[in-house]
Amino acid sequence: MKISFAQFSPIPGDTAATTRLVAAKAREAAAGGARLIAFPECFLTGGSFDDRDSLRKASIDIERGDLEPIVAVGRDTGILIVVGFYQVKGEHAYNTSALIGPNGIIGLHHKMHLPFMIGDRFVDIPAESTPSVFDTPIGRIGMAICYEVRFPEVTRTLALEGADLIVVPAAWPEAARILPDIFTTVRAAENFVFLLAANRNDVDNGMPFMGSSHVIGPDGKQIINAGMSDGIFYCDIEIERARVKSIIRDPGIYEVHPFRDRRPQDYRICALPSVI
Repeated sequence: MKISFAQFSPIPGDTAATTRLVAAKAREAAAGGARLIAFPECFLTGGSFDDRDSLRKASIDIERGDLEPIVAVGRDTGILIVVGFYQVKGEHAYNTSALIGPNGIIGLHHKMHLPFMIGDRFVDIPAESTPSVFDTPIGRIGMAICYEVRFPEVTRTLALEGADLIVVPAAWPEAARILPDIFTTVRAAENFVFLLAANRNDVDNGMPFMGSSHVIGPDGKQIINAGMSDGIFYCDIEIERARVKSIIRDPGIYEVHPFRDRRPQDYRICALPSVI
């Protein structure tokens, strides 16, 4: 099965034009045989804002139909599209990723872990959060956003909910290189899932991003990495590999079953508020 991600510059300050551009790129990926395409974090709106009012003005209003150009591509072609944006919903504002498919919006993920930087300073933590794992024609897809790969509980929860592929729209600057270089590999390998990270490779309000969008397999091996290049990048995966949660080298002699061997009763402190 072919999946893809896009790595290129949005149109600064123009949410509507960037939305149309994303729709065109998604249609191109579908024509190239991709079953899914992912775009970076806050790609439609930009991510750098100095106050809540300016962020809200640039944000996507789903109920107003702002995503319709992208929804139309999913409906016309059947491709799955994951794209990030700031979203307004009533008085609230969220850092959101949408999963769009043949029948419209399949699901939304609101970023739960918000670093105190750029636009994330001015958005809300969702009042109620459930694992963002959704059934799709290609398998179960989980979603996390950027900084959330620092939290092993996030991706482990997605895996326990049956995610085959975790998609991570991101906006990692060079200073965060440890995240795509190490964290995403570990998150994929420890959960036996595919992980697709779609990062920016441009500059937003003076902040340069490092590109390196990539796909990691359940064995922790990198399948593709875009470096700093622009374009749509494709790779083939066997989604069934993410449903094998054991390592058996020699049956009855050398077997590793990390999910079966979990002891959640001993990890209760992980569910308590931090005292650090």
